[in-house]
Amino acid sequence: MLEREDVLKLAKLSRLSVAEEDIPGLAKHLDGMLSHMESLRSLDLSQVEPMTGVEDGAMELRDDLPLEGLSSQDAFRNAPEMESDHFVIPKVIGG
Repeated sequence: MLEREDVLKLAKLSRLSVAEEDIPGLAKHLDGMLSHMESLRSLDLSQVEPMTGVEDGAMELRDDLPLEGLSSQDAFRNAPEMESDHFVIPKVIGG
């Protein structure tokens, strides 16, 4: 079974906050997932051809036709903040 510290480390890496009373249940749930992964690891896949996707053939695409876009008013309708016809977003690079 996963230890308390393991659950907290996984929560931190996942950027999740976990209440102390939820740790035992979460550890049990994560143990179940790890157990399932171990059972998958035991499968013999030597005869299975590697694949990069689930589609066998080429995908059928629709015609690429230009459509009328949104008006500025419609585009900004649900924006929490805008300035000079631009979305205002929090700064994410630098300090």
